[in-house]
Amino acid sequence: MAGSTLISSLAFSDLVDTTKRIHKMGEYLVDDLAAVKQLYKVEMIPNNTGTQRIHDEYDTETYAHLKVEGGDATKVAVIKGWTKTATMRRFAAEIDLTHEMSKFATSDANIVSKMTSLSKYIPQKQALDLTHRFTFATSTSYTDMDGETVDVSMGSTTSTALVDSTQDLTGSTSTYSTVITGTPQFSMGAFQIARERANTQTVSNFNERRVYNYKYVVTSDDPATVDAVQILLRSKTDPTQDNSGVVNPTPPFVHVILPRLATTATGAHDSTKVKWWFYVAEEASLYLDIYEAPYMKAADEDVHNDTLTFGTRGAYAICCVVARGCLGSCP
Repeated sequence: MAGSTLISSLAFSDLVDTTKRIHKMGEYLVDDLAAVKQLYKVEMIPNNTGTQRIHDEYDTETYAHLKVEGGDATKVAVIKGWTKTATMRRFAAEIDLTHEMSKFATSDANIVSKMTSLSKYIPQKQALDLTHRFTFATSTSYTDMDGETVDVSMGSTTSTALVDSTQDLTGSTSTYSTVITGTPQFSMGAFQIARERANTQTVSNFNERRVYNYKYVVTSDDPATVDAVQILLRSKTDPTQDNSGVVNPTPPFVHVILPRLATTATGAHDSTKVKWWFYVAEEASLYLDIYEAPYMKAADEDVHNDTLTFGTRGAYAICCVVARGCLGSCP
């Protein structure tokens, strides 16, 4: 059944008849927006400062060198890393309410109020877009629900994906990988592989090891995957086993559950991605630039037919400069 963008007594006659009814509204929860935003560096962009931001990466060598008595100090090198331009995109949603529906609805007034409450539409879209950086982590672009091509490539000249086995460096011919070897489903053994990858595949543009704080394990809301992460995180085991004195050796991490991870570009469920998971560092170069925080527009009335129009607007840009700090397994 197709939806309606006009709330009228003709489209929703049950809201103006004299029969008592119990109405159930769908809940529009955006709790996962806060969850996914913690993976990003968020910046509020001032008005009148353009619609683009260039995010640059700069790198230095890592270590000091011996200075002999009377000798000159060793110069250390600085190099520019990769660059990515994030371009603002503006979003909107509207719905209409007839004068008759607004004045004469006999049902609970909260029903119409919820129908015309658009305050969560932009946050829901933002949560989807932020999550889709992981959903399409093996691609360099995808076509979104509006038919627009979304660039999710890294800033490198070869435009690699977030999860790719050959990530380039600007100061070395070597490459590094952001693929968790074997692309396993989450388990204790798989997490050990991810930690090893974090040790060996987090490098500077000079191909020197960098030590990052890998803080987040990111998964979908797949029950088996969530349970596997929680068992490892909280050291839960079969209660019939003898676990007296067991200490969990796993380093602490934050489990970030993204319900929109296993979805298509339109937000529909995608069963092929329910087992995907990521190991993400605090230093990961994921950026969210907010140009226009979500807000509600005042209800405008059409002078010809008295219909009220409710609207919401918001604008933001998303980019990832370099894949360093994001490891993924996409089985």
